[in-house]
Amino acid sequence: MHPIVVFNLYPFQDNLHLPSANIVQTDQDNLPTHLLQRATLATLPPYGIAVTPTLERLLGLIDLLTPKNIEAKHKPPKAKAPTPLAQLLADATTKIAVEAYIFRHLDTFLGDITRMGLPITLDAEKKTLAKDVLLTFGKDPLLPHLSFKKTAEGIEYRLRLGNEDTAWNIREYDVLPLTNTDPAWVAVGHALFRVPGINGKMVNPFLKKDSVQIPLSQERTYFRKFIAKSVGRGRVEAEGFQVSQTSTLRQTRLEAVEHLLEKRWQLKPIFEYEGAEFYVGEKRDRATTLGIPPDDSPAEISVHLVCRDKPSEQARIQTLLDLQLEPQGNTFDLPATPSTPHEALQMLAEWLARHRNTLENNGFRVIAPEWEGKTLALCLGVLEVRSEAAGDWFDVRGHLEIGQYRFPFRALVPYLRRGERLFPLPDGTWFPIPEVWFTRYADLAQALQDGLGEAMRLPKALYTVLQAESSDHVDFPVIDPDQIEFEPPSGLQATLRPYQLRGIKWLVGHYREGFGACLADDMGLGKTLQTIALLLHAKAEGAGSAPGSGLQLDLFAPYRDTLQPLGALIILPASLVFNWEKEIKKFAPVLYTYAHLGPRRLKDARAMAAHDVVLTTYHTARQDLALLEKNEWRFIILDESQQIKNRESEVSKVVRSLQGRHKISLSGTPIENSLADLWTQMEFINPNILGSFPAFKTQFLDPIQKNNDEKAKARLFSRVRPFFLRRTKEEVAPDLPPLTEQVFFTEMAPEQRKRYDQLKSAVRNEILSLFDDPKTRLQALQALTRLRQLANHPRLADSGYGGDSGKFDDVLAQWETVRRAGHKALFFSSFEQHLQLFKSVFDREGMPYAWLTGDTPTPERARAVERFQQDSSTQAFFMTVKAGGVGLNLTAADYVFLLDPWWNPAVEDQAIARAHRIGRERPVTALRFISRDSIEEKILELQARKRALGKELFAANQETPVLDREDLEALLG
Repeated sequence: MHPIVVFNLYPFQDNLHLPSANIVQTDQDNLPTHLLQRATLATLPPYGIAVTPTLERLLGLIDLLTPKNIEAKHKPPKAKAPTPLAQLLADATTKIAVEAYIFRHLDTFLGDITRMGLPITLDAEKKTLAKDVLLTFGKDPLLPHLSFKKTAEGIEYRLRLGNEDTAWNIREYDVLPLTNTDPAWVAVGHALFRVPGINGKMVNPFLKKDSVQIPLSQERTYFRKFIAKSVGRGRVEAEGFQVSQTSTLRQTRLEAVEHLLEKRWQLKPIFEYEGAEFYVGEKRDRATTLGIPPDDSPAEISVHLVCRDKPSEQARIQTLLDLQLEPQGNTFDLPATPSTPHEALQMLAEWLARHRNTLENNGFRVIAPEWEGKTLALCLGVLEVRSEAAGDWFDVRGHLEIGQYRFPFRALVPYLRRGERLFPLPDGTWFPIPEVWFTRYADLAQALQDGLGEAMRLPKALYTVLQAESSDHVDFPVIDPDQIEFEPPSGLQATLRPYQLRGIKWLVGHYREGFGACLADDMGLGKTLQTIALLLHAKAEGAGSAPGSGLQLDLFAPYRDTLQPLGALIILPASLVFNWEKEIKKFAPVLYTYAHLGPRRLKDARAMAAHDVVLTTYHTARQDLALLEKNEWRFIILDESQQIKNRESEVSKVVRSLQGRHKISLSGTPIENSLADLWTQMEFINPNILGSFPAFKTQFLDPIQKNNDEKAKARLFSRVRPFFLRRTKEEVAPDLPPLTEQVFFTEMAPEQRKRYDQLKSAVRNEILSLFDDPKTRLQALQALTRLRQLANHPRLADSGYGGDSGKFDDVLAQWETVRRAGHKALFFSSFEQHLQLFKSVFDREGMPYAWLTGDTPTPERARAVERFQQDSSTQAFFMTVKAGGVGLNLTAADYVFLLDPWWNPAVEDQAIARAHRIGRERPVTALRFISRDSIEEKILELQARKRALGKELFAANQETPVLDREDLEALLG
């Protein structure tokens, strides 16, 4: 016994029912009983009723059809107040439009109710039990039966209802017309029926009599006005009329219909005969039409019988099936499933455009879909975008071809920026912009600025936006430390650790490209030393004219001309000034340094410009802004840059107003409170990269913080990631325990080898062929995956395989040795199914283990880790590479078993790092199990070859291999 929502039809006035909904109690048989309250989106939650999309939509329709909202909808533009609904229905000038509006929405409402089988009552009141006025649903629509008998006095016309075989008189049943549309909805007793081919008014004359006499003088007018549109949808008997017959299928109209509940589109074929139409799956095998001559013609009214041509119709259906459409009742679904309403619309238009010629050649007439009053263009679109470096900018050009029309790329940019999904064409139709264009180019469109002619400009620092979109060879900035040629300057008096040298190279790359940068290493990792090394490098290179050279001649000019001071301004907390002086003196004593603070500080900008490095505090910078801004600094560096996180603070505004060619921020916590801190950091080091703060808030901050929008997060991090370098102590700590890595080569079992070689021979050429086409390259990689599965255990590719696997047996043998010695081991695999094979052995032999995959809930994840770390009897931990490769501390493990090689070795390194980390003292052994003479061995060889050539085969964040054809042939060799 729980409350439910029951829909209702109540009489507003004679011949007009409006919908409502009630929250109703149920009895022990789950039947609705007492009305509790009117159902709205606000009243449902207190009763524990979930608001589903279907329920929300139906309540929305009910809201549209309240008298108040109907009156508001039809309020005259200049009227002060709406006209009452009863008055609208009484006025002949407004009645037709108002009834059409009501009945159109009521038809949708009743159609949804019937299709979903939801409970609906007829005129339920609080004093009645809902189950007593509950409507049932007719199994099939009612079929109208019309009969005409011509006599000397006129025509006797009868309307009955029934099915293909039987008919009954309306007067003899309790029939209540509910809508005045075609199809009509009627209640017969307590059953709800849909009646195609007639409207509700046609039923009214037969509620009290069985036939209507039409005088000869009125027969043509009556037939034309009331009957002509209905005869084609029902059974017709005609006595005394001339009858002709046809069975020629003229064409098949293909219409797009929107599935409103599921927010997708379907295609509906309609078979068109002379004067009649039929749908797929319709039981009628014939239809009757009337030939009604003009009033001044001597010709008689004639009857035309249309018989269906089933073989021709089936041929049309087969055409749709051949085009991979899926039948759904009298409609057909497209082959792909869209993820958004707009993608559904775009897929529909693209599918019709792609197959239009085939359809028309097979007897179809394709109707262009309408959406929000706009006719869609049935043509394909091609977009090409290219770019080239031009100083501090990239020039971005391109063109868009849609059917016969051609546009510059910049014509599309405003639509991508505003998220408008339809692009207007000169012929008045609208092209649905493909979702993939938004995915690929929307962020670029937001970042572009006006250029000359058809070109648009992109600031150089936003190259990652362009990098993600461009397939052309473009000279992108080089800031990757592995690609930076750099030797520590001779004046640097320090021994650099590898990670520090890498950090300096990273800073040098940004300096050379003219970019600002944020070094965000953990405290104690040497941010100061790395920055000093960069300054010394810039000093040694000679950076051009010194800052302040635009000032009038002064006594410092000869000094600047001879020694060319670096001109670096470092702003920092007062407590760090001494430390910086000490560090510069220790590591780079050749840098001429001046601390600008205290009451005796310099008042002359020219004197200040004569130094390599000027140290000052945030407080002093704010006080001496007018002095500091006289120099255009070569470097402006902020230490503990989180000090400027509040963009509205005076110190933040002062620091951001200073002009410098290259800016660096140093902070272990560049984001302390929110992503708003990130905007301030970026606005300092690379102004305008994230736009104005309001634009940043709209595009990134609100979507991420309010909606956790992953796409917005990805776009944001793509923009800022090149300019932030963050290393933790754990990443660079030198005091980790010894790590031994071994490759354990296994031999395939005979039957396993046979299957592997057979598949390799069968798919080798197929893989190479698929790889050559970018559209099928993913299929090639999937075929490689099948080979990887066979190299592990054929059961991964064929669950019915009953033979052995060499690797499987060798892993178990190695495990037995490790287990007997009392050690613990982590088992990593790319395939969960692979781990399941080992799990079954452990289950059978009663060996405890821990388990972790992507489907493991967070609480169980923590318990699994604790069990492995604390329970001495749990010696094995099975986990997939992606689920267990990060974020876990599993120092109890002495061994790491990598059961199969992953494309990205960095992922394997992260897996090993689960055991090999600070906090343990014993050495760690990592075993990579590789099937000999298989693709696994080739992957290892390929990695080694690429590294020897100094190439990066695998990008750090990519899950699929970056291969060329040469690589692929090596894998299949």
